[in-house]
Amino acid sequence: MKKEYIFVVLILIMLYMVYLVLSYKYTEYKINSNIQYLSDLKQEFSEKIQEAEDIIEYTNTKAYKNKILKQHQSKKNKWEQVVNLISEKKYEKYTRNQEIGITRIEAPLTSEQTLISTMTIYQRWNYFLFGTDTR
Repeated sequence: MKKEYIFVVLILIMLYMVYLVLSYKYTEYKINSNIQYLSDLKQEFSEKIQEAEDIIEYTNTKAYKNKILKQHQSKKNKWEQVVNLISEKKYEKYTRNQEIGITRIEAPLTSEQTLISTMTIYQRWNYFLFGTDTR
């Protein structure tokens, strides 16, 4: 009878030892996965910090400030000249009209155009959508 009890106790001790080994491995796995996650997070943060430092460094340069002033405030440096490139037709159109003094002759309005020009915006919408004159 003693041998049977001893055998059962040894089996229980062995099961307890297996439990201890498995629980140790599980906690070790959790710790290692947390360490890996934190190291990945640290790497990601360091990359983002470096990227932010690069952006701050770029925005503090004279070239960037000059670019922003030119874009948003229409400023130019003292030595720069502004050259607007347009086609010859547009150049002749605007310069010829000023040199000769040609005035634009308006064509006489048709009855529908005079009707529309005397309407308010609400009346025009009614006229265009429904074809009714609500004056």
